[in-house]
Amino acid sequence: MPGRKRLTRHRVLIAVMAVLLCLCLGNQRSLAERSPLDYSFDVWQTEDGLPYNSVTSIVQTRDGYIWLGTYNGLVRFDGVRFTVFDTSNTPQLKSSRVTSLFEDRAGNLWIGHETGDLTRLANGHFNHVALGGGWPGGEITAINADEAGDLWLLNNAGWLLRVKDEHSIPTGKGAAAERVTTLVKEKGGKLWALRESSPAAFENGQLAPWLPAGSHLTNTFQWACASRNGGLWVASNGRVKKWSALGWGEDLGPTPWGQNTVLAMVETKTGDLLTGTLQSGLYLMSTNGVSRQFSRTNGLSHDWVRCLYSDREGNLWAGTGGGGLDALRVRTVGMAHVPDDWQGRGVLGVTPSAAGGLWVGTEGAGLYWLNNGDSERFAMTNGLYNVFDWSVLEDADGLWVGTWGSGLYIREGDTFRQPVGMDPGAAVTALFKSRDGALWLGTAEGLGCYKNGELKKFTRKDGLALPDVRTITQDGAGAIWFGMSGGGLGRLKDGKLNQFRKEDGLASDFVWSLQAEPEDALWIGTFGGGLCRLKNGHFATISTREGLPNNVICHIADDGHGNFWISSYGGIFRVAKSALDLCADGRQRSVYCFTYGKADGLATLECSGGFQPAGCQTPDGRLWIPTTKGLAVVDPAKVSLNPLPPPVVIEEVTVDGELAAVPQVSTPSPGFQLEVKPGKQRFEFRYAGLSLTAPEKVRFRYRLDGLETDWIEAGSRRVAYYSYLKPGEYQFRVIACNNDGIWNEEGAALPIKVLPYFWQTWWFSILAVLAGTGAVGATARYTTRRRLRQRMEKLERQRAIERERARIAKDIHDDLGASLTRIILLSQSGHSDLEEPHAAAADLDQIYLIARELTRAMDEIVWAVSPQHDTLDSLVTYLGKFAQDFLSVAGIRCRLNVPIELPSWPITAEVRHNLFLATKEALHNVLKHAAATEVRISLTLAPAGFCLLVDDNGKGFDPNVATANAPSQPANYNLRFSTGSGSTNMRKRLEEIGGVFELKSAPGEGTNVKFMVPVKN
Repeated sequence: MPGRKRLTRHRVLIAVMAVLLCLCLGNQRSLAERSPLDYSFDVWQTEDGLPYNSVTSIVQTRDGYIWLGTYNGLVRFDGVRFTVFDTSNTPQLKSSRVTSLFEDRAGNLWIGHETGDLTRLANGHFNHVALGGGWPGGEITAINADEAGDLWLLNNAGWLLRVKDEHSIPTGKGAAAERVTTLVKEKGGKLWALRESSPAAFENGQLAPWLPAGSHLTNTFQWACASRNGGLWVASNGRVKKWSALGWGEDLGPTPWGQNTVLAMVETKTGDLLTGTLQSGLYLMSTNGVSRQFSRTNGLSHDWVRCLYSDREGNLWAGTGGGGLDALRVRTVGMAHVPDDWQGRGVLGVTPSAAGGLWVGTEGAGLYWLNNGDSERFAMTNGLYNVFDWSVLEDADGLWVGTWGSGLYIREGDTFRQPVGMDPGAAVTALFKSRDGALWLGTAEGLGCYKNGELKKFTRKDGLALPDVRTITQDGAGAIWFGMSGGGLGRLKDGKLNQFRKEDGLASDFVWSLQAEPEDALWIGTFGGGLCRLKNGHFATISTREGLPNNVICHIADDGHGNFWISSYGGIFRVAKSALDLCADGRQRSVYCFTYGKADGLATLECSGGFQPAGCQTPDGRLWIPTTKGLAVVDPAKVSLNPLPPPVVIEEVTVDGELAAVPQVSTPSPGFQLEVKPGKQRFEFRYAGLSLTAPEKVRFRYRLDGLETDWIEAGSRRVAYYSYLKPGEYQFRVIACNNDGIWNEEGAALPIKVLPYFWQTWWFSILAVLAGTGAVGATARYTTRRRLRQRMEKLERQRAIERERARIAKDIHDDLGASLTRIILLSQSGHSDLEEPHAAAADLDQIYLIARELTRAMDEIVWAVSPQHDTLDSLVTYLGKFAQDFLSVAGIRCRLNVPIELPSWPITAEVRHNLFLATKEALHNVLKHAAATEVRISLTLAPAGFCLLVDDNGKGFDPNVATANAPSQPANYNLRFSTGSGSTNMRKRLEEIGGVFELKSAPGEGTNVKFMVPVKN
């Protein structure tokens, strides 16, 4: 017993030391920073396009734009882009230093300047408003309108001015006895002037001092603002209370900002009150008594808040004195906080605790327990000898923790141990409890089943390829499904293993999450392949092509209301299961997902995946999702839709790089039509959807009526391009939806008229048609005549060929036939004279002479019909050779005078033949009648043909001698030419080829014969 007592005391001492050590190492319970008033901040400064980091005033006009006053210009903001109007680009602005803004009931924007000038923006046009009536000028700090719609100005000296019809009317002495600090307008239309001791209402153009019942004689009114349901929120005497016509109402309690100077106050869409101060940032007071301060330490860009505004969607805008523009939005997604901020490590696994709270595993920071803002950390001092806790699961047996390289642990009290039968060196990546009470483990080696202290493994030895198991689930039939990183999808049913890979239809072999449905459908989240559904043995894939925001699916959770909440590398998104089924069945092309990212409160878009459980749902319905920068939480029951469709504005139209004359600050008027000059090629339409809750999630569709019939899905792109538009009338239309998919189906429209060149007009088209018809007729006529001419030419060529054939036949018949007949007769005569040698020899000589003449005639015929001799050179060569051979027999000298180079003129067979016969006729006459000793043959060229001369030195004759007595004259040269038997033949042959024959002669002077032949070259 004493030993046992000493052992007990020893254990107690060890436990105390362990507790102390745990406290030293950070095992502590603390209140996590968690509040129902959780907002996210977006900040825009000069590097984002804001012209100045001090914002003096904010207003949202009815077209949806946010307008900002700065000391460097007036700014229009659509949630994405800033458009600045200053004295350099807007001459109507007398000053770029804008200090106040107000939109009246007619939609005019009034702009107050530091110089005391007033500008009005109406229908897209700026106009300077002259102020008279003794207005002293000075910085215009507030602009508002009373119940009658009259405009009131307030300057920094406390002077009030009423402006009517662009004229100023002073209110009495101008400077009140007590300085007016701001103007406040009730929801019902009553305008109040806030003064330090008491507000004053505007009645009939005068200030009526007001001291509410129950007030003290010494009151201190800091600020006031309108309430959404009527009345005013008033900060006075150190408290914030609500006043209405019925008197004092709701009391929010003491002012949390103490004596700090208040510069702005606004009621939020949820009924809370937001107050901006000079030095301590923002204070948010809730109607349930909870308040919270925002400053530079927790998200606000600057502690000097100059102005506040709540827009139509409930977003809160704060203009600061040096930090730029801040947007405060209620977070849909919260981030759980622990004192050590998870030691900067990522959160991997999360599971609910039966005792309440959550168990959270991290990548290197150990294990955390969270419960209603309290937290406690467990690490090596608790027996958890590996701080890389990848998977956590609590069941009836206790808390199981899967680690990297140290196997599985189970919790016993505040310590952890490794269960019996487990592999102490395994890396446990997934934990799952089946309906039969077995614990299923996913490891790098495969699938494990731990039951009754025994571990059964399914590894490569059982036929699994790449069995790195990352997720496990059980379907309605009891089969175990598991996803592997590289090995695809596995199923264990009735002791039989099956493996499904990409070649089987799976989107990816890297499976990170599984969700089994009662209707025998299995949803499969992959790394890089999107979401898959396995149903009836068929895989169907839904990815970014079908509308998913990201293809890395880390976790799939069913919220019990027909939706899947899916974590990914692109944030968290919600999608209706029915839409997924329709898309997987092929009955719907795409799905719409509600996405939640940094603007909704996520610290990062990258959620944790590849481990199980990578998300859980607590009994209160909240979903908990690990990310690489902490633990995210979202309550599906409290997620509300943004019901307001975004106003759509066509901001700019650029034609060939030049800005078109489209109104720049509002949508085009219904009667406006943009006229475009002829010949323009490139058109750019810039538009905006004015939903400011999540501008990056606004999606657009556009269409150019007159060119397109279907909408073009533009996504978040805010510009449309067209390369060429034919002359005509068009209408560019664009519609948009907000972050929750609520569409503005009316959108914005811009009529466009592209003017034509004169040759593109209707009357020119008619003239062109008529001219074309005439041209077609003329062409047809020309073609017909040409074809007729071609047919005539063809017939003429055929006739020429027929004439040539007839001539050849005639020549063969006349020359060859007669010669052959003579040879036959002489042969018969020679046969009879065989007994008389001298007579037979005479017959043979005659036969030889006839045969030689016959050979020459054949040569002439072949030369005349051969196409290769249809050239001027061939003609001259042949004629020269013939003349020399012909005349040399008679001892007559032949001189040729021919150009050295002859043109390649085509000479037809008919021309060659007739010219040859005519020349031959002339040479025969010379040989038989001229008694010449020399003949000169000359060839001269002319543009239209050539001239061939045959000139002899014979006795000549007189061509003028009458031919009446010619028959009685002796046959001589003169007789042959004068009687026409020679000259007539030559003239006739020249006429047949279109040539001219000329004859010159005189007694004793020889004869000159000229053949002029035309050539078509």
